[in-house]
Amino acid sequence: MERRTLIAVFLILAVLVADQFLMSRWNKSRQPAQAPGRATTAADSSLASRGDAALTGMGSPASSPSGAPAQGGPIGGATAGDQLVGTIVGGSPAISGQPRVASAPIVEHEFGNGTFTATFSSAGGSITSWVLPQYKDPLRGKAPVDLIAPGRRALQLVVSTPYFSYDFTNVPFRIAGYSESEGWITFVAEDSGGVRVSKTYRKAASPQALDVEIRVGVPAGLGPIQYRWGWGSPLPPTESHATPAEFQAVALLGAKLEAVDASKFAKQGSHALEGNVRWAGNRSKYFIATLIPDSATVGQVAFERSNGDAAVPAPSLAVSPAAQAAAAGAPTVWLVGAAPPGTEIVRHAKLYAGPTHYETLVAQGAGLDQVANLGWAWLVPLSALLLRLLNLLHDAIPNYGVAIILLSAATKLVFYPLTQSSLRSAKLMHRLQPEVNALRDRHKDDPAKMNQAMMALYKENKVNPLGGCLPMLLQVPVFMALYNILLNSIELRTAGFMGYIQDLSSPDVVMRVAGFPLHFLPIIMTGTTYLMQWQTPIDPRQKAIMNLMPIMMLVFMYSFPSGVILYWTVNNVLSALQQYLVNEAEDRKLAAGGRPVPTRRARP
Repeated sequence: MERRTLIAVFLILAVLVADQFLMSRWNKSRQPAQAPGRATTAADSSLASRGDAALTGMGSPASSPSGAPAQGGPIGGATAGDQLVGTIVGGSPAISGQPRVASAPIVEHEFGNGTFTATFSSAGGSITSWVLPQYKDPLRGKAPVDLIAPGRRALQLVVSTPYFSYDFTNVPFRIAGYSESEGWITFVAEDSGGVRVSKTYRKAASPQALDVEIRVGVPAGLGPIQYRWGWGSPLPPTESHATPAEFQAVALLGAKLEAVDASKFAKQGSHALEGNVRWAGNRSKYFIATLIPDSATVGQVAFERSNGDAAVPAPSLAVSPAAQAAAAGAPTVWLVGAAPPGTEIVRHAKLYAGPTHYETLVAQGAGLDQVANLGWAWLVPLSALLLRLLNLLHDAIPNYGVAIILLSAATKLVFYPLTQSSLRSAKLMHRLQPEVNALRDRHKDDPAKMNQAMMALYKENKVNPLGGCLPMLLQVPVFMALYNILLNSIELRTAGFMGYIQDLSSPDVVMRVAGFPLHFLPIIMTGTTYLMQWQTPIDPRQKAIMNLMPIMMLVFMYSFPSGVILYWTVNNVLSALQQYLVNEAEDRKLAAGGRPVPTRRARP
């Protein structure tokens, strides 16, 4: 194999490493905001001044003829595991804790539309369950995925003034209005000191989302208001092969994606960031729960440590202790705002909680598709195209393993002429290697004359010295795009192929020996890599490192998802076949011209 080809191979591996380990660190973390709160913006004042008209104009439950309180049975008292203490961004309140609200029975109402089923509770006016019936959770006996861990609540709110900081997570709300037919429900809590909070949930235009509205009213004598609201709960583990870095608090500020996992939070601690907040929420590898506020109405987010433990189904399940701990201690992110004394705050947002499915995320808008992990920004259009092709193949043949094989073959076919030129160039360079070595020995004291003689030799034999490298580099974007979609796309989650390979998003496990998993596909991949090398002309000086490369790849990719390994294996086999055909064709040409046919390995 030519030196330039070897360099190209190492470049591809370097790109993979960079894509996996450096992309999330490409942008330096922003400095935490130091101000105790942001000034009220024109958008804040505009929304606040709308008062009750803002809600009424959207079909307010208060004005609805069907706004009678809903009936429901008690489900037990609220727990105190989620309390948040302290001011929102800075300062020290005189009183911190629960608002003084009259106790009331806790009732629940369920809303479902086939895409998700949400359970709303009067405890905190929160969401206690968000079930995705189309996705199964292998950690819970293949029950539908629930994005809220047992004992937790989502859609939390904290209100602060110079005199107090109230966490409304466990406060008993009353149902002020409810319509099952129209698809909305309103919860209200009123503190004895005059603090009034309401939360309204209503079905959205998108079947994957809900519209959410919060209202906060505080007597003017209690001073300026600070508030934060958000999903407020880390997503639970849903994959046996989950890693700690997958549980993150994420926010998009302008065009910059901020992602904070437990390890990053340990370094930065609680901090706030300012900018045009387009959305903020919590995610795991395949799911996200996020609030998408009205455009330009939020200018700050706060990353905080989550409270309580994210429940996992059972300690005996095959999810790593590190992933369990990370899910429990993952940070959360809050939408933060402020308002002057006596202002009634009215805020709207779209709540999306569901899969990181690329086309679904695109449909939500606000740049939410950035969490689909389809690679660098310049690569996303190509990744999206290849993902659509993969799904089209799956529609025709409902097996993603077969679809991966067909897509791999299709990409090899598209690049066949380019690859053919590259392989032919490598073969000719190998044939000319003895003459090149002779020229080097003859002109070793005159580099200029040596280069001139070598270029003349290449020209005489119609060989491009860059022909073995450039075609390979031109294929790198497609290779990277396929690599990213097979590594991160939710389509492969729990998608089977054949035999024991029943989840292409996770490593194939034949058995475990003393707890160590044995993966069969990476071993096959390594064998096909040696097969490809056996067909490839290799300079003896590079033989040792080329023989070591498949072992390095085996170590690097041993725990990769089986879908990625399947693609790489098929690509190796097809590359070896094409190299064999090129070798045979070139050897026949040499034999027809009466010249000796060299061995596949260059002579010393």
